[in-house]
Amino acid sequence: MRKIYAFTMALCLIALPVFAQGEPPSAEDIVSKMQSKLSLTQDQVTAITPIVEKFTSKRQELRQGTEDGTIERGSMRNQMKQLKDEEKQELSQVLSADQLSQWEKMQRQMRQHRDGKDGGGAEGALSHDGNIPPSQN
Repeated sequence: MRKIYAFTMALCLIALPVFAQGEPPSAEDIVSKMQSKLSLTQDQVTAITPIVEKFTSKRQELRQGTEDGTIERGSMRNQMKQLKDEEKQELSQVLSADQLSQWEKMQRQMRQHRDGKDGGGAEGALSHDGNIPPSQN
């Protein structure tokens, strides 16, 4: 009985991160990560929160559209890129040049990590679409 319990627990611990990776982070998680990694002021947090919420919602709508078949994958990629550019433009009105540069670096690191082009090093990174991977939360 103990062996079965131990095996089941080990299996759950191994499988949990796999399932968690499919979940996009919430806008609150993204803002929290940005606040800590970019040393945002409270005024900046107040200003970026609705921006992040808006783009997180739009990205989720696109993902849902590809899942239910109403949006083609190629179209989604183009729309995601457009959202990323629009989000960057809006965030550039709030973040300093250095903070924006750090934010872009975090995105690049996450994209490389996600695409398997580096051995890691994406601690605190945001993905190309502004999301923080759940394993980073």
